[in-house]
Amino acid sequence: MKKPKVLHNFYKSPAWLAARELKIMAVNGLCERCGQIGIEVHHKESLTTENVNDSFVSLNQDNLELLCRECHNMEHKRFSKGVKFDSEGNLLNPEKHR
Repeated sequence: MKKPKVLHNFYKSPAWLAARELKIMAVNGLCERCGQIGIEVHHKESLTTENVNDSFVSLNQDNLELLCRECHNMEHKRFSKGVKFDSEGNLLNPEKHR
């Protein structure tokens, strides 16, 4: 699913890139849920076309969370059909899902 242009532009903006970098540095680059290397800066309150210009939502460090790819996918319930994870985010029965 393609992001609306206003969101795409936001994620390329200097303000977002600075806020993202600040979050990564503030948590030493580690996923705030499992402690692995963080990759995705996640908005706790989802960013939408309606709130993208509200800096309290879009840029506020308290609304941002650094997550590893696995935790971010779990947050958005991606790839979860028939897939189960343990409490540390490890795939259960990985041979079954190849």
